[in-house]
Amino acid sequence: MNTLRTMMTALLLLATTSAHAAEKVRLLLDWFVNPNHAAIFAAQYSGAFKKEGLDVEMIAPADSASVPLLLAAGKADLAISYQPQLYTLVEKDVPVIRVGTLIGQPLNTLTTVSSDIHSLKDLAGKTLGYAVPGSEDVAIRNMLKSQGVDVNSVKLISLNMDSTSALLTHKIDGAMTIFRNYELIDLKDKGAKPVVFKPEDYGVPAYDELIILANNQHATQDKRIPAFLRGLDAGVVWLRAHPEEAWKAFIKQYPELDTKLNHQAWQATLPLFAAHSASFDKARYEAFGEYMKANSLIKAVAPMTRYSLEQ
Repeated sequence: MNTLRTMMTALLLLATTSAHAAEKVRLLLDWFVNPNHAAIFAAQYSGAFKKEGLDVEMIAPADSASVPLLLAAGKADLAISYQPQLYTLVEKDVPVIRVGTLIGQPLNTLTTVSSDIHSLKDLAGKTLGYAVPGSEDVAIRNMLKSQGVDVNSVKLISLNMDSTSALLTHKIDGAMTIFRNYELIDLKDKGAKPVVFKPEDYGVPAYDELIILANNQHATQDKRIPAFLRGLDAGVVWLRAHPEEAWKAFIKQYPELDTKLNHQAWQATLPLFAAHSASFDKARYEAFGEYMKANSLIKAVAPMTRYSLEQ
């Protein structure tokens, strides 16, 4: 009896220890949950985060613009952001730093559905829309300049409408807010034949679409960060091996996302997730920093140690 009691006590202690072993990680997303977050969901669902001793909570922000500030204020442990935004945050002395990459390539495109436009030179004299001022409008100008197009001949308008509808109704001739894993699919589903120009092919340095930020004041000491990145990488491996199982689990948890377009976006995004989230391409980050400076988006490029924890 004493032996049995001792064994039961030991098991209870083990269970208690295991229950307390999982460390909470509050992850602020860049937007509402969508297929761009599939790798994070997969790491949760497959148990990859749990294996690393983490309990990761995905939090959709009420205001996406406030995400870095909430992170800096200690309201979250990690946050999803964008590489171009990182440079402006650093210049404003917001205490955040990149610790990993979720999607390591641009997703945005300059796209048209007009039958008379086949090259960037054909956009001269046209009306082009963008959604993010100080980023997408600058990208359009650089893309046009790379092909010798007079930027002053083009009318740029800030979109306060759905970009897909604006293109299909020919309210604009092209849009810079057509993502290759979502709106581009939507256009094709609606019968359009889009002509796509990728920024990285026309004068805009390649960049990471989605990155993971931490508070710069605590990042070097926080052992949860390397554990999170290991779990995320394992989640990507599992996701690519079980894409449909992951999709079914995803829409079970988020039934409002169970649409044909989201399923297509899920499949299109699978190859885009970074396989090694901690890897840092210093030369590429330096090049994009110089691009930001040359276009007066920042005054100076900071040392790379200020942008990324990994060197």
